[in-house]
Amino acid sequence: MGQRANFVLVDEEGWRLHYSHWAANRVSRILIAGPAAATRFIEAQHVCPDREHDWLDDVWAEGGAVVDHTARQLLFYGDDLALDIAPKRALLRLLELTWPGWEIRWAYDGIGDLAAAVGVDRSVVRQVDDEEQIMPDELFDPEEGCHLLTVRDADGELTVYPLMGDCHTGWQGPALLERLPGPGLHGLELPVPPESGLHVDVRERTVEAWLGYTSTGLVPALPDLWPGWRVRFCGDRYEEQEARCGGAVTFPPLDLKGALEELVESVGRSLGEDPVPRMMKLVQRIGDPSARLHPLFTAHRQIDPTPREWAEVRRLAAELAERL
Repeated sequence: MGQRANFVLVDEEGWRLHYSHWAANRVSRILIAGPAAATRFIEAQHVCPDREHDWLDDVWAEGGAVVDHTARQLLFYGDDLALDIAPKRALLRLLELTWPGWEIRWAYDGIGDLAAAVGVDRSVVRQVDDEEQIMPDELFDPEEGCHLLTVRDADGELTVYPLMGDCHTGWQGPALLERLPGPGLHGLELPVPPESGLHVDVRERTVEAWLGYTSTGLVPALPDLWPGWRVRFCGDRYEEQEARCGGAVTFPPLDLKGALEELVESVGRSLGEDPVPRMMKLVQRIGDPSARLHPLFTAHRQIDPTPREWAEVRRLAAELAERL
């Protein structure tokens, strides 16, 4: 029970690792008002005594951020609001305004990216999701999202494979071409954007991968998985795969303005809510005498933006909406 997150603060004194048992699904709320508000929140959370080894791993870490005041860089992931591409892009656009002068990046490798940002080897946190590496043996109905594999063969012919969204075919390496699930499709009109994708051009020996979410180990592993191929990671830019398909695959447009409005309203409704009392009431209601609480179950400290900071967020969001 929990939404576990690691946060790292970097300043002139070095870097410090923090832990919250309840913050992973509150990352938007923590970061949305800018570096001052985010820093107050992180400083109020538990300080991990062993910053090199007290990290969560890929299994337990559900979100977090590195706030580097020396380099003015923000690296983060997490939050249900950021699981879909439209809300994540809307949040990133808004953070560009509330964190002026900062470099802002999504952590596609999750906790691995956060650790690497402060010089900790990714192996300290690595627990790769084996299910993401399974190669599907049949096509998947893309009605609610899918992994999109497109292959242009040596003759230039394109074949399209909508696959189960929990997989990513980038893990397969060149052996993928021997494991393709059936004849595939010659074209596809998607009702919703896919969750991830891979485009393989056999003649050019190029591989382009993208993610709409956070994977566990895929991005840093891609060059070694595809030896002898030119590998490119495209972030969440599924439009680049669409362009490679030359009109054979179409995607619906994103409603960034609607996603932005929903994001701001959702965060606004959540201000003032502290998860610890609510979860303690749930534990008491369940009343299981054998239940063992995490030692930092109640260590979370909810620190929200000030009214003035929140008013500025709303003002900047309204300006951004006018441009979307």
